[in-house]
Amino acid sequence: MPLRFWKKEKPDKGKPEKEPEKPPKVEKERPAAKPAPAETVLKQEPSAKKPEEKPAPPPTPPKPGEVEVFVNEAHAGLVDLGLTVAPTKAVFAKRIAAYPGGEGAFVAEYRTAPYKAVTRVLADWLGFHVPETFELDAILKEVNPRLSSFKLTLAAKDATWLDQELNLRKAKLILGDQEKVVRFKDARDFLKGVNELLAGRKLAFLELETWADDFAFLLVRDPRWDKLKNPELVVIKADQTATGGECGECGAPVGKYWSDC
Repeated sequence: MPLRFWKKEKPDKGKPEKEPEKPPKVEKERPAAKPAPAETVLKQEPSAKKPEEKPAPPPTPPKPGEVEVFVNEAHAGLVDLGLTVAPTKAVFAKRIAAYPGGEGAFVAEYRTAPYKAVTRVLADWLGFHVPETFELDAILKEVNPRLSSFKLTLAAKDATWLDQELNLRKAKLILGDQEKVVRFKDARDFLKGVNELLAGRKLAFLELETWADDFAFLLVRDPRWDKLKNPELVVIKADQTATGGECGECGAPVGKYWSDC
């Protein structure tokens, strides 16, 4: 009996055999997120209180006889500089008693900075102060009583502004039969012009250091520049005394103990 060979039926083309289904993936449970650590609030410790600045201790009271010694020494120095005369010592002593803070304050400053103590007394005693901003009438009221001792009177006319922002003015100065037009920004510039008119009479207004914003001046006859350039007793601001170096801002010559140029 003939053998039959059975043909295996081929799948129809175009119908791909189904792939065996893969078992579904089982997602692993993700570990629960850890809660964020609670922010620790840093408590600021109360800042330590700064120690209160204690007021400067009062100056050491003068020793017996110390005031008289300093008065005699300072006054003799002023006479030697040609800034006063010997008979004025009693008046000078009264000015020391009227020093801000009294005699004790003068002695305390004289011990450490005699040039400051004496310059301040001199400015208040024989000199006069001019503020940074001034009127011509006000400065003439200070200048003319001092010039009157030499039978002189200064007048200023035709004052006009050149630049208000720079505080620059000009005026005509009249002294006897002399006239001069000056430009000035401050009292120093103004009195430099006055000094040019006084040069022939051997008079000059000297500028005293104030260590402040104002100016101070003293009228002197025939200034002894060879002695006045030593600032250890009195600090005078002038070209002749500008021997202490240069200004750090503008390079102008300055003197020892000057607060500015």
